Amino acid sequence: MSTTTTPRPRRLWGVIGLVCAALVATGCGSASSAQEPPATEGSAAGGDGSEVTIGYFPLVHTASIVHAEQAGYLADGGIDAELTQTEGGAAAIPALISGDVDILYSNYTSVLLAAERGLPVVMISGNDIAADDHGIFVPEDSPVESLEDLDGKSFAVNNLQNIGTVALYAQLEELGLTRDAVDLVEMPNPDMAAAATNGNVDAIWQVEPFQTLARQAGLKRIADMFAGPAQDMPVGGWVTTREFAENNPEVIAAFQEALRQSTEDLTDNRELHLELVPEYTQISADVAEELALPHYDAELKVDALQSGADLMVEYGIISEELDVASLTVAP
Repeated sequence: MSTTTTPRPRRLWGVIGLVCAALVATGCGSASSAQEPPATEGSAAGGDGSEVTIGYFPLVHTASIVHAEQAGYLADGGIDAELTQTEGGAAAIPALISGDVDILYSNYTSVLLAAERGLPVVMISGNDIAADDHGIFVPEDSPVESLEDLDGKSFAVNNLQNIGTVALYAQLEELGLTRDAVDLVEMPNPDMAAAATNGNVDAIWQVEPFQTLARQAGLKRIADMFAGPAQDMPVGGWVTTREFAENNPEVIAAFQEALRQSTEDLTDNRELHLELVPEYTQISADVAEELALPHYDAELKVDALQSGADLMVEYGIISEELDVASLTVAP
């Protein structure tokens, strides 16, 4: 297996610095309506065995790419895949723009934020839809019993401008609360359970495998992170640069098919998750047995993604409306 946890050396530090500055300064229909970039003359021959570096954040949800590689689906499509673990959210976008990775897993809000800032990103495949694998947790003795009780409380998210923020704001709005009702705190997922236990924050958003770890640490789950107006929201998928998509249409098509096959295999398949997840997330098999399985969907839900982009405008995460269809590559 070619999976590695060591990213390739950074090459374009100037580009990375500009991208990081842009992202830090700013702080998820049918695929038939999407644009498919044309192949350009002299482009690399996609699917011909050329090495393609694929970056993924080690969540349960990215079992999709690990299985696609191990099952041979990527190789069957002519892709010589090098898998490399990356940071999550907007922090991983610079590696894509610089060319350190060719294809990247990211939450859609970070991708749309990058697009709004003028970065040449396009979405090529879905991966997961919001389900009960995302929860809101508080300490066992907390007086917070529901979302209404979060009024005036602090709430940890792994990035202030990502899909979790959109989902939380949508639920608060439905309850008649404003965005200012909750004090958002940016914090890495692995640090959240301890912060809640120690009283540094009142509530936290946990995604698997951190949700199971939080439960085992004695925290209580009070709600789904994606419920009400955020129910079934597309959460994360696969993105590349527009240049890579245009120059390598066969690679993109082969990747899309590999993800489709992989997510079909993984859907409701706990045994397969038990084999894969402890290997690349470094969590124990005991923890893996208790995981809430992701809801996989390799289709790009353009209408739902457009709704998410519209909410980002409403909540001030981006300042201009986006045409999501123009940022997708159809199978």
